[in-house]
Amino acid sequence: MTDTERFDAGMSYVIGLDVGGATIKGAVFNDTSEPCCDIRLKTYSSQNTSDEILASMSDAIKQLVTQARVLHLGELAGIGIGVPGFVDSIKGVVLHASNLHLHDVNLKKWLESEFSVPCVIQGDARVGALAERELGAAKGSDSLLYIVIGTGVGSGMILDGQIYEGAHSAAGEIGHTILKPDGQVCACGKRGCLETLVSGPQLIVNYQRRTRRDEHFSAKTLSERAVSGDTDAKAVYRDAAKTLALALANYCTTLDPSIVVVGGGVSLAGEVLFEPLREFFHIYTSPQLSKSIRIVPAQLGDRSGIVGSGLLIKKFLQSKDR
Repeated sequence: MTDTERFDAGMSYVIGLDVGGATIKGAVFNDTSEPCCDIRLKTYSSQNTSDEILASMSDAIKQLVTQARVLHLGELAGIGIGVPGFVDSIKGVVLHASNLHLHDVNLKKWLESEFSVPCVIQGDARVGALAERELGAAKGSDSLLYIVIGTGVGSGMILDGQIYEGAHSAAGEIGHTILKPDGQVCACGKRGCLETLVSGPQLIVNYQRRTRRDEHFSAKTLSERAVSGDTDAKAVYRDAAKTLALALANYCTTLDPSIVVVGGGVSLAGEVLFEPLREFFHIYTSPQLSKSIRIVPAQLGDRSGIVGSGLLIKKFLQSKDR
C-alpha cells in the first residue's frame, strides 16, 4: 500500500485538531491537504476544568467522525492534535498548557483509549510550522521559525527539515522568553514574557489605555482599525512590532533560520505590523542576518493548525507503513 492509497477516499481518513485558547478547530482529511469537512467550536473558556477541555476535544472528534460517515470516507485511521503549550510528543503528554488547565496529561493515551486509533500530539505552533513549511509561506525551506500571535504567543522551529523540539521538549517557546523581568505576570507564572507584551488581548489593553476608552472588541477589530488608518491602533502595532523585533533578533542571532513566518490574529494587520517589524529587526540584528532572513506573513491563516495536525498524523501513519 502506497502513502497515497493509505488516504484514498472510501478507504480511510484522518482528523486534524487545533486546540486554541478560545476555540477548537478540526477537519477531516483523506488524500489531499484540503479538508473534506471542518468544524469550529467555542465550547469553553479560561474558567473550564481540564475534564471539560478533554470532553470538548472528544465532542469535536465525534462530530467530525459523524460528518465523515455522511461523506462515506471510510474508516478513521488516526488523529493529530496541536495543543498550545509544552508537549512531550514521544509520550503524547501535555506537560504544561496553562491556557487549557492541562498539566502532565497523557493526551495520547486518553484519546487512543477513547477512539481506538493512533494519535499524535504536538505543540500547536510546531504543527503550524510544519504546515507553512509543506504548503505555505516557507514551502521547501529546511530552516524556519514560525510564530503565531493570538490569544497567546507560540512558535515552532523547523531545523534540517524536521520539527525541532529540543532535549526537554521545550524548544521554540518564544512567547515565554522574558523581555521585561519586572513586567506583568504571565499565564505561565513568570513575569514579563513576550506573550504579556504583544498578544492580541494585550494589544487591546494597550489601545484602551492609549485612547482612555473602555471599549470591548476583538483583536481582529483592532487590526481592522489599524489598517483603516486609526493612528492610535497603528501606534499600538508599532510598539508591538518593536518588542517583537527584539525577541526575533535574539532568536535569529542564535539559530539563523532562512525565514521567519508570522501568523495568528495579530498578523492580520498586514504591513501595519510587518513594515515596522522589519525596520526594527534590521536595527537589532547584524547586517548579514537582516539582509538574509526574510520575515513574511503566514499563508495558511487560521487553517495552519488543522492542516499541520493532519499532516502530522499522515506522516506518522506513512512512517509506520514503510
